[in-house]
Amino acid sequence: MKNQTKTGILLIGHGSKEPYNKKMVEFFASVLKPEHYFVSAAFMQINEPTIEAAIWSAVEAGAERIVVQPVFLANGVHTKMDIPVALGLKGGERTRIIKFRDREVKLVYGEPFGEDPRLLEIIRERIRSLDRE
Repeated sequence: MKNQTKTGILLIGHGSKEPYNKKMVEFFASVLKPEHYFVSAAFMQINEPTIEAAIWSAVEAGAERIVVQPVFLANGVHTKMDIPVALGLKGGERTRIIKFRDREVKLVYGEPFGEDPRLLEIIRERIRSLDRE
């Protein structure tokens, strides 16, 4: 039986004056949207919506749980400090409870992609395409 919890998904991008980062994060969100109750892209800086605004949109939409996935390759100051601060997480916490009216919403923070071997296939494919030139 499928989990009946209304889970909201937030994909967090860096944000940039250039459109590329925003378009990529929004593309991922649009692909995931049909699979989940609520999906939104959000950005640390420059672009909208902000992380805080996206969280409240998910909460107001009725999400009971919010999974926050950074769209970053590796850990760094943004994924270890800046995003957790924006999420209201302290000292290495990965979860917190948001109180909203008469309910509690659980927020869960994920890890960047890291050394996931599935990324190697993309790298290999790009190398093969360049090797043909």
